[in-house]
Amino acid sequence: MAGGGVKKSTESTQHRVSGSDDHRRDSVSKKQKRMISNRESARRSRIRKKKHADDLVGQVSQLVSDNKYMAINLKDTTWMFLEMDSENSVLRAQLAELTHRFESLNEIMDGFNSLSYYNEHECLLPYNDMLHNDQHFMVDMFLN
Repeated sequence: MAGGGVKKSTESTQHRVSGSDDHRRDSVSKKQKRMISNRESARRSRIRKKKHADDLVGQVSQLVSDNKYMAINLKDTTWMFLEMDSENSVLRAQLAELTHRFESLNEIMDGFNSLSYYNEHECLLPYNDMLHNDQHFMVDMFLN
């Protein structure tokens, strides 16, 4: 019996040693799988970071281009505004001059109407007496 007991003990020790080897192999295998998985994850992370950085560089390039376009557009629009403002000032001055001429012509017409009224009523006033100096100028300018 003693011989049989030793045999079982050896088998049990061998089983424990072989179980321990299996456990170590499983542990090493798990570590290797984890390392491979971590490396792959890190590689994917680097690829994502590079793609994100490339996208940001592309956005910066597009925004710089848009900014240049808007600056040129603003310059052109400002120039057109100044041109229109200048033209508007000229037109306002012309309007003021024409309004003044129109008022002077109305005064002249009122003078003619008064002359006509006096002629109808036999109050003959000479034409030159009715008109002021600036009205003579306006009549000449209007008729020429």
